[in-house]
Amino acid sequence: MDAYSSSRQMMDELLRSRTMLGTDAYSSSMHMMDDLLRGRNARSLLMGAESMRLMDEAISLQLNRPNLFYPSLREMDMLRATDSFAARFRLPAKTEVARLMVEFAEIHSETLARCAPPEGGLKQAIEGMRTPWLDIQLEMRSVAGLAQMQGIGYALRSMPAFDEGLSAALRQNLGDWRDAISWRPEIFTDLAARSDFYATLGFNSALTDFPQPAFDQALDIAGLRAEEYEPLPRATADDEEEGLMRTNAAHDRLQRMERLLRRFVDQQMTLRFGPGWPQHRLPNGLYEKWCDRKRKAEEAGAEERSVIEYADFTDYELVICRADNWREVFVETFNRQESVRESFQRLHPIRLDTMHARLITLDDELLLYVEIKRLMKGDQEATQLTSRRAQCKTGSSPASHRAHVEALA
Repeated sequence: MDAYSSSRQMMDELLRSRTMLGTDAYSSSMHMMDDLLRGRNARSLLMGAESMRLMDEAISLQLNRPNLFYPSLREMDMLRATDSFAARFRLPAKTEVARLMVEFAEIHSETLARCAPPEGGLKQAIEGMRTPWLDIQLEMRSVAGLAQMQGIGYALRSMPAFDEGLSAALRQNLGDWRDAISWRPEIFTDLAARSDFYATLGFNSALTDFPQPAFDQALDIAGLRAEEYEPLPRATADDEEEGLMRTNAAHDRLQRMERLLRRFVDQQMTLRFGPGWPQHRLPNGLYEKWCDRKRKAEEAGAEERSVIEYADFTDYELVICRADNWREVFVETFNRQESVRESFQRLHPIRLDTMHARLITLDDELLLYVEIKRLMKGDQEATQLTSRRAQCKTGSSPASHRAHVEALA
């Protein structure tokens, strides 16, 4: 069978396997594919992910359904629960690295330029993988996912935490979360619905289309696991147990991050306005809510704590983005209010699910690592800036000022 006939037979089998195609759509799509195949070198169309991309684009024009042949996030979640998903991946030999790099550079030159790690970074990442990660059916998609993850890690390390360039780069892969979101209830209870929701925001599913061990290793190579936390436990054969481990690890990270974030907000506001700042610098009604929670807790026998200890996770965004607080305290740290909202909204579903012992997905896990690393880096940058300013004013050493700042916590 020649290359053209092989290509056409492959397309026929793919289209018939998609039950959403009616007879008219199937016939029309095959005509379009026939024209495409005859109009190009058929042999080249059989090579790797580029042929799948071209076919996808052509059929999507007919069906108005993007990414027809790339599995949706919902489909990927279903696939991960089967043995056949892991069987689709292999560990490429060292002798294949050069070929993969060349093919990826030819097909995804824009992607490589947009999210490139340092020179040689992608090659080192590929060589550093020790578990099957390359999709036999969509090699370049796997390489792109690995490259983009390395690019995210490099950008987080090398750019200010809330630099507008970094925020824009992250939106290319994590989606655009800037607008206020009306959270539908099913997002917090149905993982498939959540995956679909992430897709509507522009989340790039290639970042998480790996078996769990490969995903974990790619995170480590990219440096995305928060160094101040214990490593996540490795996956087991039991899917529910794997999900519970992921949820428990996420809960631990979120708790630690929230305490650090609370301390950061309190330190910055106290340094500027004194310890009584909550009475005067909170949005309307928020101080009363914190005091009411504090009163009820102490009446129930809790030890006395600062009123900010009774803040909800969503309150920190309100404090930071209040107009006068933003202008006088936080603008230099976070740069744009929309970036703060985006960061908190990416974490919101994960925090709710971990607090209620519901499972989270690999997509959630990636969002968690990126945003925690980003928020904690912003905290460190702000503390260093405050230290430098205080040193210039008083002539004290950075170490003594840090001790003073820590004492305020």
